[in-house]
Amino acid sequence: MTQQSASTLNAYLSNVKSFAWNYFGDSDFHQFVRGMETDPEGQSSYRSKISNFLYNHPIVSNVVISQLDGVSMRVGGMINTSISEDEMRRLNSIAIEGNGRGEWISTHMYSVSSNQLDYTLSYVQAIRNISLTSPGPIIGVMIYMLSPEFLKQWLMEIERDGTNRTYIIDKQNGTIVYSTMMDERSSQVLSAEELDMIRTVDKGYYYRTSFSEDQLIVFESLGQTGWLLVSEVPDRLLTNSVNDLTKRTMWIGGFTLMVSMLLAGWISSRTITPLKELSKGMKAIEKGNYSVTLPVRTEDEIGYLSTSFNRMTREINRLISKVYESEIVKKNAEIKSLQSQINPHFLYNTLGIIDSIASVNGDDRVSTISRSLAKMFRYNINGNDVSNLAAEFQQIRLYLSIQKIRFDSRLDYSIYLEPGLEKVPVPKLLFQPVVENSVNHGISPSIEGGTVRVEAERIDDDSLQVRIWNNGAIMNEERQRWLHHLLHDGSIDDEGKSSHSSIGLRNVKARIRMLYGSPYGLSFSSDEEYGTTFTITIKMSLPEQEGEQDEHYRS
Repeated sequence: MTQQSASTLNAYLSNVKSFAWNYFGDSDFHQFVRGMETDPEGQSSYRSKISNFLYNHPIVSNVVISQLDGVSMRVGGMINTSISEDEMRRLNSIAIEGNGRGEWISTHMYSVSSNQLDYTLSYVQAIRNISLTSPGPIIGVMIYMLSPEFLKQWLMEIERDGTNRTYIIDKQNGTIVYSTMMDERSSQVLSAEELDMIRTVDKGYYYRTSFSEDQLIVFESLGQTGWLLVSEVPDRLLTNSVNDLTKRTMWIGGFTLMVSMLLAGWISSRTITPLKELSKGMKAIEKGNYSVTLPVRTEDEIGYLSTSFNRMTREINRLISKVYESEIVKKNAEIKSLQSQINPHFLYNTLGIIDSIASVNGDDRVSTISRSLAKMFRYNINGNDVSNLAAEFQQIRLYLSIQKIRFDSRLDYSIYLEPGLEKVPVPKLLFQPVVENSVNHGISPSIEGGTVRVEAERIDDDSLQVRIWNNGAIMNEERQRWLHHLLHDGSIDDEGKSSHSSIGLRNVKARIRMLYGSPYGLSFSSDEEYGTTFTITIKMSLPEQEGEQDEHYRS
């Protein structure tokens, strides 16, 4: 198409140039140009000849014959187009500079019908007064303007549906001389490398990539104009037939695949899907989800398996509920039992003190001990299982005040509760067994006696520590090893080497583990330099739900 179009345009351009050269060497025409304004008969004759040429060559729309002083004769469809005076001066200037040599140039025009600027191609040539001996001076200019509508229609037929583009390109700089789009004029189409490659040949083709698209570039020279007719054809246009076949093949393959998938899906829904659901149900059971239920879609063997699986999960749920309720009852009973395991030695010793003092002449200490005992027993026997740190520390203060009367100067004590912790909820009698242990195994065996210090401090927003320290007798290594085993490795039911004196510590350990979980508990340290310290770590709040308590108990 490009080669045929270039041949056609070359023929048009050659006809125009031949017609112009016929007049260029015509002495009668030279005489007419010199006296054009005073020769109406000549104007009529030449106007008729030029009109006949325009009729036979519709690619040419206007012909202008003008003298150097501005007198001109215009033939053609100037009624629909006009040229500005500046553009006419530019054309005349180019023709005069050519000194008789014809030139093809791009020309601006104004279309009256479309009311917009347009452009076309024009052939300009100076008219010289040629004599027999030598060419004379320039006496006028000939301008042959091609029809913009004809050129556009001609290019549009080459471009067809617009998927490929065709331009007339300047061979020297690679810019557009003419295209179907006005705003593309003077745009760079060919790079310097491409121009170097094609400048020495008249026609050919090559491939390039532009804007991530592969293109076939076909070019051919237009006579002696210094122009090229260039067509850009995307590679996808060259492979349209292959692409169409590929698409049809893909559609057929896709349709076949879809039918196969539908058929496979139907078969899967009848056999494989129930088995997958059964497998997922078994994995859910392994993860502890015993409430899973499978849909029963068929009455065959697979349906029987699904029905049996659902029956099994219902039975498991029933058994779990039953065991869960039993564990709750058992746990509450254990807590009640552990809370009631208070060392009776304290009660016996206290009653002995009261009896001894009462045998002596009246002493106020009897009254103090009696009141303290009354408060302690009243606190112990009320029905609540949960108290707060302030009440627990008051109970410890009463206990130590009684022991102070018993040991006199051999016992000193101090109690510190960090402000803000008074209302922290704790299980009742959680700390008193440890304080008893410090007095009975630390202060009592020591001849010099010692000091008991009880402190409660916040660790972070979620936890606090209660430290019970004494500087009395130090535990030997064997007892430390045994006590470490009891607090870290021994279970609630572990007897091991335990004695009656260890019930209180086992009580505290068991209650903390059941209520708060494994991260919390009881620890100790004992040496000659720092004394013996028991550290109780608990949360700032008690579990509010049985489920959470049960989780702590299991951990």
